[in-house]
Amino acid sequence: MARLEIIVDTLQDALAAEAGGATQLDLKADFPKGGITPSAGMIEKVCGSVRIPVMVIIRPHARYWTMTHDDITIMCSDIRIARKFGAEHFLLGCLDESGEIDVDAFKAFLEAAKNGSLHCHLAWELTPNPLQTLDTLMELGVKSLRTTGGGGLSGKAEQNIKKIRYYAAHAQDRIDLFLAGGVNAGNVEKLITETGLTNVHVGSCAREPEAPDGIVLEDKVKRIRQALDRAETQHRHQAQQTHPL
Repeated sequence: MARLEIIVDTLQDALAAEAGGATQLDLKADFPKGGITPSAGMIEKVCGSVRIPVMVIIRPHARYWTMTHDDITIMCSDIRIARKFGAEHFLLGCLDESGEIDVDAFKAFLEAAKNGSLHCHLAWELTPNPLQTLDTLMELGVKSLRTTGGGGLSGKAEQNIKKIRYYAAHAQDRIDLFLAGGVNAGNVEKLITETGLTNVHVGSCAREPEAPDGIVLEDKVKRIRQALDRAETQHRHQAQQTHPL
């Protein structure tokens, strides 16, 4: 089943996303600023109220992606606290002073998460060599990442089809890639057909109004889910025709 990840920042958002057919949630606070670590109370309530996986963003502030030693210490503490309140999956991005993925930080995050899993948000696309970064993340054991095809938070998947295909071919199913950036019910079928990726990450387009400060609506999520299911079925049929048993 194709995975549909919806950004949520309230319990009401989370319940609406699950009811609409989301298969996992990206839980954060302050979505309009790109998202920061949600409160322990929010983590506990959302994780305890839904039956689907919850990716908890761990980001101490929205000022920059290069984290200081103190920032990393705080992030590790937030992971350990979130584990106590039911979180098992963590969405992170942390760059070093040269703009590369901070490998030592990710190793610390893995230790803090214990048997939890790490996932990467769009910060990885801001590194000087994203393909090299992709290799690094896979070597670290990161389970999934979101991609707009290189544009980071401002990127749009529809504008970067060729680059997304390039990333997908390089990854070779060794890590889960989620299409991100402007994904909606109207373009998800085209995106899946042209990239071959069937997992999608949706933020504003599941909300009313369609902006980070909008409210997640079950009906909008449901329309995306239906389009995603149609696209996955078509993609699977095409794959069978291309590579018959």
